[in-house]
Amino acid sequence: MQVKMLPTPEQASALEATLRACNRAATHASAVAFAKDMKAKRPRSATRRLARRAKKERHHAAHVNHKISKEIVSVAQRTGRGIAVEELGGIRERVRLRRDQRGTLSSWPFHQLGQHLAYKARRAGVPFVEVDARHTSQRCPRCGHTERANRPDRDHFRCRRCGLAGPADVVAGVNVRDRARSAWVFVTAPAPSP
Repeated sequence: MQVKMLPTPEQASALEATLRACNRAATHASAVAFAKDMKAKRPRSATRRLARRAKKERHHAAHVNHKISKEIVSVAQRTGRGIAVEELGGIRERVRLRRDQRGTLSSWPFHQLGQHLAYKARRAGVPFVEVDARHTSQRCPRCGHTERANRPDRDHFRCRRCGLAGPADVVAGVNVRDRARSAWVFVTAPAPSP
């Protein structure tokens, strides 16, 4: 049930003053606790609930990663293509997100998704390669010009040198594909004779 309060101007002012006083008190209590190195004690039942919730979240993420990787490998196998992904190590440090996306990113097991893709691709006989992620969203796939200004915002790409423009994720995907092709040729090339 939702309740909407319609206070008078005087009541609204009093509510706002109360809220500010509560916030100041909470800030002060937090500062004192930090200064005295005090930690909040949680009852064991709360700790158990948190542990159960964390376990559910891990199971959910693993299940979703299995479904995503299975579908990607299935499409690659059906179409006779390989799979190329950016090396996902350090993704949390590299990517800047909106505040509402930070919780999802910080808790999602990207490494696990990469592992699922690798072993399912290997099992299905689908080529799989991880490529360096550096500058994939800032490099022009047409002329090779790499500059931060090529990506003026999160969703758009426009090369400052040749003018190529398009969705930033598509351009990054093309760069990943091109790097994967180069890497695959290098990996599968015959060893030089002595």
